[in-house]
Amino acid sequence: MPETGVEEPAPETATEPPSGHTAESLSAWLIDCVADHLERPAAGIDTGVPLSDYGLDSVYVLAVAAELEDHLDISLDPTVMWHNPTIDGLSKALVEELAAQNA
Repeated sequence: MPETGVEEPAPETATEPPSGHTAESLSAWLIDCVADHLERPAAGIDTGVPLSDYGLDSVYVLAVAAELEDHLDISLDPTVMWHNPTIDGLSKALVEELAAQNA
């Protein structure tokens, strides 16, 4: 292929959906959201710890899910939080969901 001096855009990956959200940006947003609900510093939130370990009950989990829907402008199955109980897992699942909805 001849060189044109123009770089080809990198193909989209599972961590960079067309929506512009990445697992990292969603994780940062979720950390802040959970910290607000817990009334504790964001630095104290471990993304690998199940949210239930922080004492977030079903009411808080549904509130976080509603905030996610508003933030991302999508409709989420409420069970996404139960199937992905950590911020790390939830962030990755959300990126996949966003990519599927934008496909």
